[in-house]
Amino acid sequence: MTPDLPPDDALIRRRSLPPDARRADWVAADGWRIRTLSWAPVPGRPSILFLNGRADFIEKYSESYWHWRRQGYGLFTFDWRGQGASGRFPAGTGGYFDAWLADLAGLAERAAALGGPLVLAGHSMGGHLALRHLAAGAAPRYRRAVLFAPMAGIAAHGVPPRVLSWLARARVKAGAGDAYPPMQGPYGERTRSVHRQRILTGDPERFADEGWWIDEDPGLAFGGASWRWIMEASASCDALAARGVPEAIGLPVDVFIGDNERLVDAVAARRLVQRLPDGRLHVIAGAAHELLRERSAVQAEVLAAVDGLMGAL
Repeated sequence: MTPDLPPDDALIRRRSLPPDARRADWVAADGWRIRTLSWAPVPGRPSILFLNGRADFIEKYSESYWHWRRQGYGLFTFDWRGQGASGRFPAGTGGYFDAWLADLAGLAERAAALGGPLVLAGHSMGGHLALRHLAAGAAPRYRRAVLFAPMAGIAAHGVPPRVLSWLARARVKAGAGDAYPPMQGPYGERTRSVHRQRILTGDPERFADEGWWIDEDPGLAFGGASWRWIMEASASCDALAARGVPEAIGLPVDVFIGDNERLVDAVAARRLVQRLPDGRLHVIAGAAHELLRERSAVQAEVLAAVDGLMGAL
């Protein structure tokens, strides 16, 4: 187990990774190199396979890693292909979600090698891919899943999902798949704006940590969602919601979502939880999208709830 830090070292926990990480590149069947980090569990403790969200990178969730390491949990995490330090998709290419699911199937084997009961955890797009992974037959590998604001649908500020999907398909067909829709764009000032902060978290200091990491390594910067990503994400959400798909996930699944969620479709997430054979919804008061990077009281509530679930394995 990692040594404790004094309480006033919260900034260190947010801007450094726990010691003793194993850093390795996992190479997919097509030769794509995926950056991974892992920590072995204390004997007898479970391990977590943590999947981050769209445009995220490993370091963004360092504070949670410190917490989980203090509990003695093993941890395996990585940068999705196309983001973080795992390269970028060439312009004009697609098939993101199929590629991510194929990568996840291979990476899950690496995570299982850590030992101990394995828990699948995911944030936002990572939560969505976790559910599709489980529905595709991976559930027996895990003891439970813990998902934070999983993407069951896209919150498009009043635009109906079918209209958003149609618009995205039309833009891709017109050759503008790599272009940005309104309110999206390349990494820049908008990415660090107060408006984006309020959508993601009520904690301005934790929000600023993302920018700090990117200043340290500008290669981690990632822009907004393209029309192609929206088209493929909409299709993947439809695949997840199809008849019999959530019902096939025979695993305890705990879904945490903030009552101030504005990035993913909270109504769709609630509907999906109701269809899971062993699903539980935890609505977190005063929380926005990034539950693991929220204000300290909110974050502590979520992490304590996860510890309770881990302790029941």
